[in-house]
Amino acid sequence: MLPSLRSILLLGLLATLCRGGSIFRSTPLDIPSFQLSAALDPLSELSPCTTSTLSLDDKKKAAIDFVQDQIKAFKLPGVALSVVLKNETILSKGFGTKELGNSKASVTGKTQFQIGSLTKTFIALGIAKLVDEKKVSWNDPVVAHLPSFALTDKYAQKYTTLGDLASMNSVFGAYEGDIAWVVNVYPSDKELVQALGYLETPTRPFRAGYAYSNLNFAILGQVIEAVTNQTWYDYVRKTIWTPLGMNNTFGRAADTQTPQKLSFGHFTCLDKVIGPYNLVNSTIVAVNPKNDYFAGGSMISTADDLSKFSRFLLNKGRGIFSSDAIVADMITGHNVQTVNLQTLSILFGQDYNPDGGAYATGYGIDTVGDVMFGAHYFDKGGDMAAFKIRNGFIPAQNLGVNVLSNSQSAGGKFSSLVIVNLIRTYILGIFMDVPVDSLQSNFKKALAALDSNPLTPCDDHYFNAKPIDTGLTIPDNIKTVLAGTYHTTTSPKFYGQLELVVQGKDLIFNYGVYSGRVIATPDPSVFALDWDRGAESNLIQVLGLNESKPQIPLAQSVTFVKD
Repeated sequence: MLPSLRSILLLGLLATLCRGGSIFRSTPLDIPSFQLSAALDPLSELSPCTTSTLSLDDKKKAAIDFVQDQIKAFKLPGVALSVVLKNETILSKGFGTKELGNSKASVTGKTQFQIGSLTKTFIALGIAKLVDEKKVSWNDPVVAHLPSFALTDKYAQKYTTLGDLASMNSVFGAYEGDIAWVVNVYPSDKELVQALGYLETPTRPFRAGYAYSNLNFAILGQVIEAVTNQTWYDYVRKTIWTPLGMNNTFGRAADTQTPQKLSFGHFTCLDKVIGPYNLVNSTIVAVNPKNDYFAGGSMISTADDLSKFSRFLLNKGRGIFSSDAIVADMITGHNVQTVNLQTLSILFGQDYNPDGGAYATGYGIDTVGDVMFGAHYFDKGGDMAAFKIRNGFIPAQNLGVNVLSNSQSAGGKFSSLVIVNLIRTYILGIFMDVPVDSLQSNFKKALAALDSNPLTPCDDHYFNAKPIDTGLTIPDNIKTVLAGTYHTTTSPKFYGQLELVVQGKDLIFNYGVYSGRVIATPDPSVFALDWDRGAESNLIQVLGLNESKPQIPLAQSVTFVKD
Protein backbone atom coordinates (compact mmCIF):
# COMPACT_ATOMS: atom_id res chain seq x y z
CA MET A 1 0.00 0.00 0.00
CA LEU A 2 1.09 3.53 -0.61
CA PRO A 3 1.68 5.29 2.72
CA SER A 4 0.85 8.96 2.87
CA LEU A 5 3.65 11.54 2.85
CA ARG A 6 2.76 12.15 6.49
CA SER A 7 3.28 8.48 7.32
CA ILE A 8 6.54 8.42 5.38
CA LEU A 9 7.88 11.45 7.20
CA LEU A 10 6.89 10.32 10.65
CA LEU A 11 7.94 6.70 10.38
CA GLY A 12 11.08 7.58 8.50
CA LEU A 13 12.00 9.83 11.38
CA LEU A 14 11.07 7.19 13.90
CA ALA A 15 13.26 4.67 12.13
CA THR A 16 16.09 7.16 11.75
CA LEU A 17 15.83 7.97 15.43
CA CYS A 18 15.63 4.28 16.27
CA ARG A 19 12.24 4.80 17.87
CA GLY A 20 9.66 2.12 17.30
CA GLY A 21 6.48 3.83 18.23
CA SER A 22 4.17 2.40 15.64
CA ILE A 23 3.06 -1.09 14.95
CA PHE A 24 0.33 -0.32 12.48
CA ARG A 25 2.16 1.28 9.56
CA SER A 26 5.21 0.31 7.62
CA THR A 27 8.54 2.06 7.33
CA PRO A 28 9.40 2.84 3.71
CA LEU A 29 12.98 2.95 2.55
CA ASP A 30 12.87 6.33 0.82
CA ILE A 31 12.51 9.06 3.42
CA PRO A 32 11.87 12.65 2.28
CA SER A 33 13.71 15.34 4.18
CA PHE A 34 11.98 16.71 7.24
CA GLN A 35 12.44 20.45 7.62
CA LEU A 36 13.22 21.89 11.03
CA SER A 37 13.00 25.67 11.00
CA ALA A 38 14.17 26.31 14.54
CA ALA A 39 16.59 24.90 17.04
CA LEU A 40 15.66 24.37 20.65
CA ASP A 41 17.82 25.32 23.57
CA PRO A 42 19.83 22.25 24.62
CA LEU A 43 17.73 20.56 27.30
CA SER A 44 20.81 19.66 29.30
CA GLU A 45 21.45 23.39 29.71
CA LEU A 46 17.98 24.04 31.14
CA SER A 47 19.21 23.31 34.64
CA PRO A 48 16.54 22.68 37.26
CA CYS A 49 16.21 25.37 39.90
CA THR A 50 18.11 24.82 43.11
CA THR A 51 14.91 25.49 45.01
CA SER A 52 11.56 25.21 43.25
CA THR A 53 9.48 28.35 43.13
CA LEU A 54 6.36 26.20 42.82
CA SER A 55 4.71 24.19 45.57
CA LEU A 56 3.62 20.64 44.82
CA ASP A 57 0.03 21.83 44.45
CA ASP A 58 1.20 24.54 42.05
CA LYS A 59 3.03 21.94 39.98
CA LYS A 60 -0.02 19.70 39.83
CA LYS A 61 -2.15 22.64 38.73
CA ALA A 62 0.42 23.64 36.10
CA ALA A 63 0.43 20.09 34.72
CA ILE A 64 -3.36 19.89 34.62
CA ASP A 65 -3.68 23.32 33.01
CA PHE A 66 -1.10 22.43 30.37
CA VAL A 67 -2.86 19.18 29.46
CA GLN A 68 -6.21 20.96 29.23
CA ASP A 69 -4.70 23.63 26.99
CA GLN A 70 -3.30 21.02 24.59
CA ILE A 71 -6.54 19.04 24.53
CA LYS A 72 -8.28 22.21 23.40
CA ALA A 73 -5.58 23.24 20.92
CA PHE A 74 -5.21 19.81 19.29
CA LYS A 75 -8.83 18.62 19.58
CA LEU A 76 -7.83 15.53 21.58
CA PRO A 77 -11.02 13.66 22.57
CA GLY A 78 -9.63 12.04 25.70
CA VAL A 79 -6.39 11.94 27.69
CA ALA A 80 -5.34 10.29 30.94
CA LEU A 81 -2.39 11.42 33.04
CA SER A 82 -0.44 9.63 35.74
CA VAL A 83 2.33 11.26 37.78
CA VAL A 84 4.29 9.37 40.45
CA LEU A 85 6.75 11.24 42.66
CA LYS A 86 8.77 9.92 45.61
CA ASN A 87 6.84 6.65 45.65
CA GLU A 88 3.45 8.35 45.74
CA THR A 89 0.83 8.78 43.04
CA ILE A 90 0.26 12.51 43.05
CA LEU A 91 -1.91 12.61 39.92
CA SER A 92 -4.04 9.97 38.22
CA LYS A 93 -6.63 11.85 36.28
CA GLY A 94 -8.72 11.76 33.13
CA PHE A 95 -9.61 14.57 30.75
CA GLY A 96 -12.26 14.74 28.05
CA THR A 97 -14.34 11.84 26.80
CA LYS A 98 -13.75 8.17 26.12
CA GLU A 99 -16.55 8.20 23.53
CA LEU A 100 -17.01 11.20 21.26
CA GLY A 101 -20.59 12.45 21.40
CA ASN A 102 -21.36 10.89 24.78
CA SER A 103 -21.23 13.64 27.38
CA LYS A 104 -21.52 11.09 30.20
CA ALA A 105 -18.49 9.05 29.09
CA SER A 106 -15.79 11.02 30.89
CA VAL A 107 -12.23 9.72 30.98
CA THR A 108 -11.10 8.85 34.51
CA GLY A 109 -8.06 7.24 36.04
CA LYS A 110 -9.85 3.91 35.58
CA THR A 111 -10.55 4.30 31.85
CA GLN A 112 -8.90 1.55 29.80
CA PHE A 113 -6.66 2.60 26.89
CA GLN A 114 -4.69 0.49 24.47
CA ILE A 115 -1.02 0.86 25.41
CA GLY A 116 0.55 -0.61 22.26
CA SER A 117 4.24 -1.31 22.49
CA LEU A 118 4.37 -0.73 26.23
CA THR A 119 3.27 -4.38 26.13
CA LYS A 120 6.89 -5.12 25.25
CA THR A 121 8.04 -3.91 28.66
CA PHE A 122 5.71 -6.41 30.30
CA ILE A 123 7.01 -9.18 28.04
CA ALA A 124 10.55 -8.22 29.08
CA LEU A 125 9.42 -8.28 32.72
CA GLY A 126 8.05 -11.77 32.17
CA ILE A 127 11.48 -12.87 30.96
CA ALA A 128 13.08 -10.96 33.86
CA LYS A 129 10.91 -12.90 36.32
CA LEU A 130 12.21 -16.13 34.80
CA VAL A 131 15.75 -14.75 35.12
CA ASP A 132 15.03 -14.01 38.77
CA GLU A 133 13.85 -17.60 39.24
CA LYS A 134 17.02 -18.81 37.49
CA LYS A 135 14.99 -20.57 34.81
CA VAL A 136 16.56 -18.52 32.01
CA SER A 137 19.35 -15.99 31.48
CA TRP A 138 19.34 -12.96 29.19
CA ASN A 139 22.44 -14.46 27.56
CA ASP A 140 20.74 -17.77 26.79
CA PRO A 141 20.27 -18.57 23.10
CA VAL A 142 16.61 -18.55 22.12
CA VAL A 143 16.87 -22.16 20.92
CA ALA A 144 17.81 -23.27 24.44
CA HIS A 145 14.22 -22.58 25.51
CA LEU A 146 12.37 -22.64 22.19
CA PRO A 147 13.92 -25.55 20.23
CA SER A 148 11.57 -24.99 17.28
CA PHE A 149 12.97 -21.46 16.74
CA ALA A 150 14.24 -21.23 13.16
CA LEU A 151 15.75 -18.50 10.99
CA THR A 152 17.08 -18.51 7.46
CA ASP A 153 20.35 -17.22 8.92
CA LYS A 154 21.50 -20.40 10.69
CA TYR A 155 24.29 -18.67 12.60
CA ALA A 156 21.80 -16.18 14.01
CA GLN A 157 19.40 -19.01 14.72
CA LYS A 158 22.03 -20.71 16.87
CA TYR A 159 23.39 -17.69 18.73
CA THR A 160 20.62 -15.06 19.01
CA THR A 161 19.95 -14.54 22.72
CA LEU A 162 16.95 -13.43 24.72
CA GLY A 163 18.82 -10.20 25.44
CA ASP A 164 19.45 -9.60 21.73
CA LEU A 165 15.72 -9.74 21.07
CA ALA A 166 14.76 -7.61 24.07
CA SER A 167 17.25 -4.85 23.13
CA MET A 168 16.28 -4.78 19.43
CA ASN A 169 19.51 -6.29 18.10
CA SER A 170 18.26 -9.17 15.96
CA VAL A 171 18.61 -10.03 12.27
CA PHE A 172 15.19 -8.52 11.57
CA GLY A 173 15.17 -5.05 10.03
CA ALA A 174 12.96 -2.23 11.28
CA TYR A 175 9.31 -3.35 11.12
CA GLU A 176 10.30 -6.26 8.88
CA GLY A 177 7.64 -8.92 8.53
CA ASP A 178 4.93 -6.84 10.21
CA ILE A 179 2.49 -6.93 7.32
CA ALA A 180 2.10 -10.70 7.71
CA TRP A 181 0.70 -10.51 11.24
CA VAL A 182 -1.17 -7.24 10.63
CA VAL A 183 -3.36 -8.88 7.95
CA ASN A 184 -3.46 -12.18 9.84
CA VAL A 185 -1.55 -14.39 7.46
CA TYR A 186 -0.77 -16.07 10.77
CA PRO A 187 -3.69 -16.09 13.22
CA SER A 188 -1.53 -16.32 16.35
CA ASP A 189 1.93 -15.44 17.64
CA LYS A 190 2.74 -19.14 17.78
CA GLU A 191 2.12 -19.66 14.07
CA LEU A 192 3.91 -16.41 13.23
CA VAL A 193 7.04 -17.46 15.12
CA GLN A 194 6.92 -20.94 13.62
CA ALA A 195 7.01 -19.35 10.15
CA LEU A 196 10.11 -17.19 10.76
CA GLY A 197 12.29 -19.87 9.21
CA TYR A 198 10.84 -18.71 5.88
CA LEU A 199 11.59 -14.99 6.39
CA GLU A 200 14.77 -14.14 4.51
CA THR A 201 17.04 -11.61 6.25
CA PRO A 202 19.98 -11.11 3.86
CA THR A 203 20.60 -7.43 4.65
CA ARG A 204 20.94 -7.72 8.45
CA PRO A 205 24.02 -9.56 9.74
CA PHE A 206 24.09 -11.04 13.22
CA ARG A 207 24.06 -8.33 15.93
CA ALA A 208 24.13 -5.52 13.38
CA GLY A 209 22.84 -2.99 15.92
CA TYR A 210 19.53 -1.39 16.72
CA ALA A 211 16.49 -2.02 14.51
CA TYR A 212 12.98 -1.90 15.93
CA SER A 213 11.31 -5.27 15.45
CA ASN A 214 7.91 -6.37 16.67
CA LEU A 215 8.85 -9.93 15.75
CA ASN A 216 11.45 -9.97 18.53
CA PHE A 217 8.74 -9.77 21.14
CA ALA A 218 6.46 -12.26 19.44
CA ILE A 219 9.39 -14.67 19.89
CA LEU A 220 9.92 -13.69 23.53
CA GLY A 221 6.22 -14.24 24.20
CA GLN A 222 6.61 -17.75 22.85
CA VAL A 223 9.68 -18.29 25.05
CA ILE A 224 7.56 -17.41 28.09
CA GLU A 225 4.92 -19.88 26.97
CA ALA A 226 7.49 -22.63 26.35
CA VAL A 227 9.18 -22.21 29.74
CA THR A 228 6.05 -21.71 31.87
CA ASN A 229 3.47 -23.73 29.93
CA GLN A 230 1.22 -20.67 30.18
CA THR A 231 0.27 -17.98 27.69
CA TRP A 232 2.35 -14.83 28.09
CA TYR A 233 -0.69 -12.85 29.25
CA ASP A 234 -1.66 -15.44 31.88
CA TYR A 235 1.91 -15.59 33.16
CA VAL A 236 2.32 -11.81 33.31
CA ARG A 237 -1.07 -11.47 34.98
CA LYS A 238 -0.08 -13.96 37.66
CA THR A 239 3.42 -12.61 38.29
CA ILE A 240 3.08 -8.85 37.66
CA TRP A 241 -0.44 -7.47 37.24
CA THR A 242 -2.18 -9.27 40.11
CA PRO A 243 0.56 -8.75 42.73
CA LEU A 244 0.64 -5.04 41.84
CA GLY A 245 -3.15 -4.72 41.94
CA MET A 246 -3.33 -3.85 38.24
CA ASN A 247 -6.87 -5.19 38.07
CA ASN A 248 -7.93 -3.21 34.99
CA THR A 249 -5.00 -4.34 32.84
CA PHE A 250 -5.48 -7.10 30.25
CA GLY A 251 -3.72 -8.75 27.33
CA ARG A 252 -6.25 -7.49 24.79
CA ALA A 253 -9.29 -5.21 24.66
CA ALA A 254 -11.80 -8.06 24.43
CA ASP A 255 -10.71 -9.39 27.83
CA THR A 256 -11.95 -6.40 29.81
CA GLN A 257 -14.30 -7.37 32.60
CA THR A 258 -15.89 -3.91 32.55
CA PRO A 259 -16.66 -2.87 28.94
CA GLN A 260 -18.03 0.44 30.20
CA LYS A 261 -14.48 1.40 31.23
CA LEU A 262 -13.01 0.70 27.78
CA SER A 263 -12.24 3.81 25.75
CA PHE A 264 -13.23 4.06 22.12
CA GLY A 265 -10.68 5.11 19.50
CA HIS A 266 -10.71 8.32 17.43
CA PHE A 267 -8.80 10.12 14.69
CA THR A 268 -8.09 13.84 14.43
CA CYS A 269 -7.28 16.16 11.55
CA LEU A 270 -7.13 19.92 12.06
CA ASP A 271 -10.39 20.82 13.84
CA LYS A 272 -12.14 17.57 12.95
CA VAL A 273 -12.48 14.43 15.06
CA ILE A 274 -13.96 11.18 13.78
CA GLY A 275 -15.12 8.27 15.86
CA PRO A 276 -15.91 6.71 18.25
CA TYR A 277 -14.65 3.31 17.08
CA ASN A 278 -15.10 0.24 19.24
CA LEU A 279 -11.83 -1.51 20.06
CA VAL A 280 -13.40 -4.96 20.06
CA ASN A 281 -15.28 -4.97 16.76
CA SER A 282 -14.27 -2.02 14.56
CA THR A 283 -11.81 -2.81 11.78
CA ILE A 284 -10.83 0.84 11.40
CA VAL A 285 -8.95 0.79 14.72
CA ALA A 286 -7.76 -2.81 14.52
CA VAL A 287 -4.02 -3.29 14.29
CA ASN A 288 -4.56 -6.97 13.73
CA PRO A 289 -8.02 -8.52 13.29
CA LYS A 290 -10.16 -7.92 16.40
CA ASN A 291 -7.13 -6.39 18.15
CA ASP A 292 -6.27 -9.91 19.26
CA TYR A 293 -3.37 -10.99 21.47
CA PHE A 294 0.02 -9.89 20.19
CA ALA A 295 3.10 -9.92 22.42
CA GLY A 296 4.43 -6.89 20.57
CA GLY A 297 1.53 -4.65 21.56
CA SER A 298 -2.04 -5.70 22.40
CA MET A 299 -2.46 -4.77 26.09
CA ILE A 300 -4.93 -2.35 27.64
CA SER A 301 -4.40 -0.51 30.92
CA THR A 302 -5.39 2.58 32.90
CA ALA A 303 -3.72 5.61 34.42
CA ASP A 304 -4.40 4.19 37.89
CA ASP A 305 -2.79 0.85 37.04
CA LEU A 306 0.17 2.51 35.33
CA SER A 307 0.74 4.58 38.46
CA LYS A 308 1.23 1.31 40.34
CA PHE A 309 3.46 0.05 37.57
CA SER A 310 5.53 3.25 37.62
CA ARG A 311 6.18 2.87 41.34
CA PHE A 312 7.17 -0.75 40.74
CA LEU A 313 9.71 0.20 38.06
CA LEU A 314 11.14 3.09 40.04
CA ASN A 315 11.50 0.78 43.06
CA LYS A 316 13.31 -1.71 40.78
CA GLY A 317 10.78 -4.48 41.22
CA ARG A 318 10.79 -4.55 44.99
CA GLY A 319 8.22 -6.97 46.38
CA ILE A 320 8.14 -9.16 43.28
CA PHE A 321 11.78 -9.68 42.34
CA SER A 322 14.38 -11.00 44.75
CA SER A 323 16.91 -8.32 43.84
CA ASP A 324 16.97 -4.75 42.55
CA ALA A 325 19.50 -5.94 39.99
CA ILE A 326 16.84 -7.62 37.85
CA VAL A 327 14.96 -4.43 36.90
CA ALA A 328 18.19 -2.41 37.04
CA ASP A 329 19.48 -4.65 34.25
CA MET A 330 16.35 -3.98 32.17
CA ILE A 331 16.73 -0.20 32.41
CA THR A 332 20.47 -0.27 31.64
CA GLY A 333 21.58 0.67 28.13
CA HIS A 334 22.37 -2.53 26.22
CA ASN A 335 22.33 -1.29 22.63
CA VAL A 336 23.58 2.15 21.59
CA GLN A 337 21.43 4.03 19.08
CA THR A 338 22.54 6.55 16.49
CA VAL A 339 20.32 9.61 16.58
CA ASN A 340 20.06 13.08 15.09
CA LEU A 341 20.24 15.51 17.99
CA GLN A 342 18.07 18.19 16.40
CA THR A 343 15.21 15.90 15.43
CA LEU A 344 15.53 14.10 18.76
CA SER A 345 14.98 17.39 20.54
CA ILE A 346 12.10 18.51 18.34
CA LEU A 347 10.19 15.23 18.20
CA PHE A 348 10.79 13.77 21.64
CA GLY A 349 11.91 16.64 23.84
CA GLN A 350 15.16 14.83 24.60
CA ASP A 351 18.81 15.77 24.34
CA TYR A 352 22.20 14.32 25.21
CA ASN A 353 25.87 15.19 24.95
CA PRO A 354 27.51 12.93 22.33
CA ASP A 355 30.90 13.75 23.85
CA GLY A 356 30.98 10.83 26.27
CA GLY A 357 27.22 10.38 26.47
CA ALA A 358 25.09 7.70 24.86
CA TYR A 359 21.54 7.19 23.70
CA ALA A 360 20.71 3.56 24.28
CA THR A 361 17.95 0.99 24.61
CA GLY A 362 17.28 -1.41 27.47
CA TYR A 363 15.39 -4.70 27.66
CA GLY A 364 11.88 -3.80 26.55
CA ILE A 365 12.82 -0.15 27.03
CA ASP A 366 13.03 2.38 24.16
CA THR A 367 15.38 4.95 25.66
CA VAL A 368 18.05 4.86 28.34
CA GLY A 369 20.44 7.75 28.94
CA ASP A 370 21.10 11.16 30.45
CA VAL A 371 18.70 12.70 27.97
CA MET A 372 16.00 14.54 29.93
CA PHE A 373 17.12 17.97 31.16
CA GLY A 374 20.53 16.44 31.84
CA ALA A 375 19.10 13.73 34.12
CA HIS A 376 19.26 9.97 33.75
CA TYR A 377 16.04 8.77 32.14
CA PHE A 378 14.24 5.83 30.56
CA ASP A 379 10.96 5.34 28.69
CA LYS A 380 8.84 3.03 26.56
CA GLY A 381 6.17 4.45 24.30
CA GLY A 382 3.37 2.75 22.44
CA ASP A 383 1.12 3.42 19.47
CA MET A 384 -1.91 1.64 18.11
CA ALA A 385 -4.20 2.62 15.26
CA ALA A 386 -6.12 5.14 17.37
CA PHE A 387 -4.28 5.23 20.71
CA LYS A 388 -0.97 6.54 21.96
CA ILE A 389 1.00 6.41 25.21
CA ARG A 390 4.18 8.24 26.12
CA ASN A 391 5.95 7.97 29.45
CA GLY A 392 9.19 8.97 31.11
CA PHE A 393 11.03 8.01 34.28
CA ILE A 394 13.68 9.90 36.27
CA PRO A 395 15.08 7.37 38.79
CA ALA A 396 17.08 9.91 40.81
CA GLN A 397 13.90 11.80 41.65
CA ASN A 398 11.62 8.77 41.82
CA LEU A 399 9.54 10.49 39.15
CA GLY A 400 7.38 8.81 36.55
CA VAL A 401 4.89 10.30 34.07
CA ASN A 402 2.43 8.50 31.77
CA VAL A 403 0.30 10.31 29.18
CA LEU A 404 -2.37 8.29 27.36
CA SER A 405 -4.46 9.49 24.41
CA ASN A 406 -7.46 7.84 22.74
CA SER A 407 -6.78 9.38 19.34
CA GLN A 408 -4.19 9.46 16.59
CA SER A 409 -3.54 12.27 14.14
CA ALA A 410 -4.52 11.48 10.56
CA GLY A 411 -3.57 14.79 8.98
CA GLY A 412 -3.28 18.51 9.53
CA LYS A 413 -0.39 20.10 11.40
CA PHE A 414 2.74 18.03 11.76
CA SER A 415 2.90 18.88 15.47
CA SER A 416 -0.29 16.87 16.01
CA LEU A 417 1.72 13.70 15.42
CA VAL A 418 3.99 14.28 18.40
CA ILE A 419 1.99 16.43 20.79
CA VAL A 420 1.75 13.59 23.33
CA ASN A 421 5.57 13.34 23.31
CA LEU A 422 5.81 17.06 24.03
CA ILE A 423 3.18 16.92 26.78
CA ARG A 424 5.15 14.15 28.48
CA THR A 425 8.38 16.15 28.38
CA TYR A 426 6.75 19.36 29.59
CA ILE A 427 5.15 17.65 32.58
CA LEU A 428 8.41 15.93 33.51
CA GLY A 429 10.04 19.36 33.39
CA ILE A 430 7.48 20.82 35.77
CA PHE A 431 8.19 18.19 38.42
CA MET A 432 11.95 18.40 37.81
CA ASP A 433 11.84 22.10 38.72
CA VAL A 434 12.78 23.30 35.24
CA PRO A 435 11.73 26.97 34.96
CA VAL A 436 8.29 27.23 33.38
CA ASP A 437 9.49 30.05 31.11
CA SER A 438 12.11 27.71 29.67
CA LEU A 439 9.57 24.92 29.19
CA GLN A 440 7.20 27.31 27.43
CA SER A 441 9.96 28.67 25.20
CA ASN A 442 11.11 25.25 24.05
CA PHE A 443 7.56 24.02 23.59
CA LYS A 444 6.71 26.96 21.33
CA LYS A 445 9.95 26.50 19.37
CA ALA A 446 9.17 22.82 18.86
CA LEU A 447 5.69 23.62 17.54
CA ALA A 448 7.10 26.27 15.20
CA ALA A 449 9.71 23.87 13.86
CA LEU A 450 7.23 21.07 13.32
CA ASP A 451 4.57 23.27 11.77
CA SER A 452 6.96 24.88 9.30
CA ASN A 453 6.14 21.78 7.25
CA PRO A 454 3.09 21.85 4.95
CA LEU A 455 -0.29 20.79 6.27
CA THR A 456 -1.35 17.27 5.39
CA PRO A 457 -4.87 17.31 3.90
CA CYS A 458 -7.57 15.43 5.78
CA ASP A 459 -8.70 12.30 3.96
CA ASP A 460 -11.84 13.24 2.02
CA HIS A 461 -13.48 9.86 2.49
CA TYR A 462 -13.13 9.70 6.26
CA PHE A 463 -13.24 13.35 7.29
CA ASN A 464 -15.47 14.86 4.60
CA ALA A 465 -17.78 11.88 3.89
CA LYS A 466 -16.76 11.78 0.24
CA PRO A 467 -17.62 8.41 -1.35
CA ILE A 468 -14.61 6.22 -1.97
CA ASP A 469 -15.97 5.36 -5.42
CA THR A 470 -14.66 7.79 -8.00
CA GLY A 471 -17.20 6.98 -10.68
CA LEU A 472 -14.39 5.57 -12.78
CA THR A 473 -14.33 1.95 -13.90
CA ILE A 474 -11.48 -0.48 -14.31
CA PRO A 475 -11.43 -1.65 -17.95
CA ASP A 476 -12.14 -5.35 -18.40
CA ASN A 477 -8.76 -5.94 -20.03
CA ILE A 478 -7.02 -4.44 -16.97
CA LYS A 479 -9.09 -6.66 -14.67
CA THR A 480 -7.96 -9.64 -16.70
CA VAL A 481 -4.32 -8.57 -16.44
CA LEU A 482 -4.57 -8.05 -12.68
CA ALA A 483 -6.64 -11.09 -11.76
CA GLY A 484 -4.63 -13.99 -10.39
CA THR A 485 -2.47 -15.07 -7.48
CA TYR A 486 0.60 -13.17 -6.33
CA HIS A 487 3.63 -14.04 -4.21
CA THR A 488 6.51 -11.94 -2.95
CA THR A 489 9.86 -11.81 -4.71
CA THR A 490 11.58 -12.63 -1.40
CA SER A 491 10.27 -14.81 1.42
CA PRO A 492 7.22 -16.02 -0.55
CA LYS A 493 6.47 -18.80 1.94
CA PHE A 494 6.48 -16.34 4.83
CA TYR A 495 4.28 -13.64 3.30
CA GLY A 496 1.78 -16.05 1.81
CA GLN A 497 -0.54 -15.52 -1.12
CA LEU A 498 -2.25 -12.34 -2.28
CA GLU A 499 -5.12 -12.75 -4.68
CA LEU A 500 -7.06 -10.53 -7.08
CA VAL A 501 -10.28 -12.07 -8.36
CA VAL A 502 -13.08 -10.89 -10.63
CA GLN A 503 -16.51 -11.19 -9.02
CA GLY A 504 -19.27 -9.98 -11.33
CA LYS A 505 -18.34 -6.42 -12.27
CA ASP A 506 -15.90 -6.02 -9.39
CA LEU A 507 -12.24 -6.78 -8.88
CA ILE A 508 -11.63 -8.05 -5.33
CA PHE A 509 -8.33 -7.79 -3.42
CA ASN A 510 -7.75 -10.60 -0.89
CA TYR A 511 -4.80 -10.79 1.49
CA GLY A 512 -4.76 -12.47 4.87
CA VAL A 513 -8.24 -12.15 6.35
CA TYR A 514 -8.93 -8.86 4.58
CA SER A 515 -10.96 -8.51 1.42
CA GLY A 516 -12.17 -5.45 -0.46
CA ARG A 517 -13.17 -4.04 -3.81
CA VAL A 518 -10.45 -2.52 -5.98
CA ILE A 519 -11.52 0.95 -7.13
CA ALA A 520 -10.17 2.96 -10.05
CA THR A 521 -8.54 6.36 -9.47
CA PRO A 522 -7.56 9.07 -11.98
CA ASP A 523 -4.07 7.54 -12.07
CA PRO A 524 -4.48 4.31 -14.08
CA SER A 525 -1.72 2.58 -12.10
CA VAL A 526 -3.09 3.48 -8.65
CA PHE A 527 -6.13 1.84 -7.10
CA ALA A 528 -8.06 2.36 -3.87
CA LEU A 529 -9.11 -0.53 -1.65
CA ASP A 530 -12.58 -0.47 -0.17
CA TRP A 531 -11.70 -1.60 3.32
CA ASP A 532 -11.67 0.36 6.55
CA ARG A 533 -8.28 0.29 8.26
CA GLY A 534 -6.98 3.53 9.73
CA ALA A 535 -8.38 6.89 8.70
CA GLU A 536 -6.44 7.28 5.46
CA SER A 537 -7.41 5.83 2.10
CA ASN A 538 -5.73 2.51 1.39
CA LEU A 539 -4.03 2.77 -1.98
CA ILE A 540 -2.02 0.29 -4.00
CA GLN A 541 0.19 1.05 -6.96
CA VAL A 542 0.62 -1.52 -9.69
CA LEU A 543 3.90 -1.64 -11.59
CA GLY A 544 4.14 -3.23 -15.02
CA LEU A 545 0.43 -2.93 -15.68
CA ASN A 546 1.01 -3.65 -19.36
CA GLU A 547 3.20 -6.65 -18.68
CA SER A 548 2.33 -10.29 -18.09
CA LYS A 549 3.52 -10.22 -14.47
CA PRO A 550 2.38 -7.00 -12.82
CA GLN A 551 3.89 -6.13 -9.45
CA ILE A 552 2.22 -4.74 -6.33
CA PRO A 553 4.59 -3.17 -3.77
CA LEU A 554 3.13 -3.30 -0.28
CA ALA A 555 4.50 -2.28 3.11
CA GLN A 556 8.19 -2.44 4.01
CA SER A 557 9.29 -2.79 0.39
CA VAL A 558 7.54 -6.15 0.16
CA THR A 559 6.62 -6.60 -3.50
CA PHE A 560 4.08 -9.13 -4.73
CA VAL A 561 4.44 -10.40 -8.31
CA LYS A 562 1.75 -12.19 -10.28
CA ASP A 563 2.42 -15.92 -10.61
